[in-house]
Amino acid sequence: MKRGKGLSSRLNNEIEIVRKVETDTGTGGSTESWQVLAKVPAEVICLSGREVLTEKVLQGIRVYRITIRHRTDVSEECQVRYGDEDLNIRAALDPKGQREETVILADTDGALPTR
Repeated sequence: MKRGKGLSSRLNNEIEIVRKVETDTGTGGSTESWQVLAKVPAEVICLSGREVLTEKVLQGIRVYRITIRHRTDVSEECQVRYGDEDLNIRAALDPKGQREETVILADTDGALPTR
């Protein structure tokens, strides 16, 4: 039986998974900030790119498929930092159901700055 490349050999990029957290200011208020949940090796593949006109501004949008080792704490509430880009997570799933990898579909459309 022919075998493809193992997962470890494909994870040649690094991403950060970040989640928004609310912090008490100590004066009765709170602030929101992004906290790094994990820095992980990843396979990052750009699936498509397009330009859209949003509020009279031309904006480039890219869609990525990101593969990482299996995690259960990645959700649509998180974002991904990849290089200088902030990406919205649209889906995070275990495609084979074997708890080996998590595949993340993410894009730059409306991603909030996390830095």
